Amino acid sequence: MKIKKAIYDDMIEYCRWSLPYEACGILAGKNNFVTEIYKIKNIETSSVSYFMETKEQLKAMKDIRQKGLEMIAIFHSHPFGSAYPSQKDIELAFYDVYYLIVAFEPEFEVKCFKIKDGEIDEEELIIGNEN
Repeated sequence: MKIKKAIYDDMIEYCRWSLPYEACGILAGKNNFVTEIYKIKNIETSSVSYFMETKEQLKAMKDIRQKGLEMIAIFHSHPFGSAYPSQKDIELAFYDVYYLIVAFEPEFEVKCFKIKDGEIDEEELIIGNEN
């Protein structure tokens, strides 16, 4: 998966702004190249889990369709933990998309995964401006 640098930076800033709580949202684009970010409210207001506000999520998905884009990834942050899917993350991985996790403590890292049927595969994340 590739993500436009400005979108990547925006995602990191949004996750940092949401601390100490988890941030979440959707990344969209075409051909596995992310060009749009949808920052969606975490209604759990938690530092260990997230659940996207339903109306915001549906609005984002409608906008993605209207623009002729695809939902490429779901992102969320782990304020206090590594960038690896939790058991809840695995259980809630309903979509066949990438899952990005932005971790802050104990160290800053961003990782990309495919999660299907409880199986976790780390995928390459490329940051750049060219498709």
